Amino acid sequence: MITNYNSLTVGKYEALLRARADHEGDTNELNLHVLSILSDMTVDQLLDLKVPEFRAMMDRAGFLCTAPRPSDVARQYRFGNLTLVPVTDIRKMVAAQYIDFQNFSNAGEGRQAELLSCFLVPKGMKYNDGYDILEVQQAIRDFMPVTAALGLLAFFLRRLHRSTINTLRSSAKKMPKNPQTEETIKATNRLISSLQSGAGLPMSMPFLN
Repeated sequence: MITNYNSLTVGKYEALLRARADHEGDTNELNLHVLSILSDMTVDQLLDLKVPEFRAMMDRAGFLCTAPRPSDVARQYRFGNLTLVPVTDIRKMVAAQYIDFQNFSNAGEGRQAELLSCFLVPKGMKYNDGYDILEVQQAIRDFMPVTAALGLLAFFLRRLHRSTINTLRSSAKKMPKNPQTEETIKATNRLISSLQSGAGLPMSMPFLN
């Protein structure tokens, strides 16, 4: 049974997010499905357990009562036969990566593997060229600890956030100063201030109460 976030893969984490969404408001059902995901036991098997054994499993799942702590970004990640290298320089991203990231970001919660596949590229290759990106996503689900995944996402979002602010600042400086552009410049500066105050990556809420 998985008893800590370092042993929890991205795939299991996504399954927990789906369980929480499907059973919101029903604590007993949520607990059963959470334990099923962590233990690879069916709900029926869990229902057949003796109460002390079931309670012991709930105790071991207690780590889900706190949010996971992201780990540092590594230079590369080895998952099965794949060696994935993070694109840490936003300036080297191609448009397709950015567009795919935006699309996955807008698709809702539980798309960590797809999001990460926008930044993790097989060693020696270009984004989505010469390899199967679905294979990369599956490797992320099967092997990557959620702590590493959240660390990567936090890193990339900070970089994108900073890049967006710098682009807006550059655009504001290049605007001609006249009555026609005054309101646009003010609106751009308000947006920059809003982005600066809202930096950061919201971590997942705990699964158990």
